[in-house]
Amino acid sequence: MTSQDAPPVQYSEKLPEKGSFLYRARIPVYVFLFLILWHLNKTGGPPLLSRFAVPGNSEHFFLKLEVFVSWAIYFSGVFFRSLGTAYIGRQKIWSPALRTDNTQTTGPFRYLRHPVYTGSFLILFSLLPLCSFSGAIFILSTAGSFTFYLAWHEESAFLRKIPKRTSASTINRFWPQNGFWKFLRQEGFKEMKKKKAEILRSEFYNFAFGAGFLLFSLSLSVQKFWYAFLSTLILLSAILLLTRGRSTSSF
Repeated sequence: MTSQDAPPVQYSEKLPEKGSFLYRARIPVYVFLFLILWHLNKTGGPPLLSRFAVPGNSEHFFLKLEVFVSWAIYFSGVFFRSLGTAYIGRQKIWSPALRTDNTQTTGPFRYLRHPVYTGSFLILFSLLPLCSFSGAIFILSTAGSFTFYLAWHEESAFLRKIPKRTSASTINRFWPQNGFWKFLRQEGFKEMKKKKAEILRSEFYNFAFGAGFLLFSLSLSVQKFWYAFLSTLILLSAILLLTRGRSTSSF
């Protein structure tokens, strides 16, 4: 039986769980890790992108190619996070509580257990070429491990709600199974279009990385990437805080 043919899993309870301290504090943890990354990038030497530069006339071409690859990985990450947000809502993304309502037979979760965390991993990978060597090692080992922990923690709570724990294990954690691209054409893209406002309010900080990538692709300055990211993040945060009162009813 394939994952898309699996019968719906029934719950006796749908209340949110408290979650561990680290899970509840996941947003401050990420902020703290990126503050350390900022310092390591300023003091840890040139970015990895320049370390792999090809001397000669081809240097500019290969630099542009590396930028394009980073762009592609970044957009793939934003896409997976946006897809997951379209189906579970920004409450799931931002709430300190674990929500174990059944999503296993809904949308992308039929083919991929953690689309949101898959997107987080891809965004982290896209940033590595723009980090110093010490910064890249730090953010991959800390934020990468922490992201895996969050996925495992949610999954553990989810399995505790299931009478038979075997059905979830048939679905890949971070790689889409067969039928995923067909699902996107038939349903996924439509749902993302319908929930675009929800996605924007939830993923604004990841869109700030996009502003950084845009300026970096134009200037090829890693420093300008991080300053564009920070300024855009502050601007979007201020806009969301100012407009939050108008959309309180949708939370």
